[in-house]
Amino acid sequence: MFERRVQRSFEAVGRKDLAAVMRGWAEDGVLEFPGHSTLSGRHEGKPAIEAFFRRWFERMESIRLTVRHVGFSNPVMLTYGNTMYVEFETDQKTVDGVSLHTEVAGVYRFRRGKVVFYREYLFDPSEAEAIWGIPDTLEAA
Repeated sequence: MFERRVQRSFEAVGRKDLAAVMRGWAEDGVLEFPGHSTLSGRHEGKPAIEAFFRRWFERMESIRLTVRHVGFSNPVMLTYGNTMYVEFETDQKTVDGVSLHTEVAGVYRFRRGKVVFYREYLFDPSEAEAIWGIPDTLEAA
């Protein structure tokens, strides 16, 4: 049941349907993206999270996410407050034709059915750095 719900939300990402994606986020949500790319970091609040997704969607010609596994910290309390773990793969193609396959694990925390926290773990964060670049401040170090 929840695997299908997760897949539907991932399909909204694949359609680059920003409004549908943002409906799942709490106003005070936090998204953490790993690595040292220009997309990496802690994005706090719904406007910052929306900017993250907008930037990602604009850079990608296509996005496909495939759910491999979904688990919960407390399967009894699924709707009010819970932590969900999702293992998935992404296949993306940038607007300039670069293809990217990434293996990901994500941790979601929910409050009253909305995402309040998401942290992504990439198997190889350098893949994102190759697509997004590294900020000048890190390159100089």
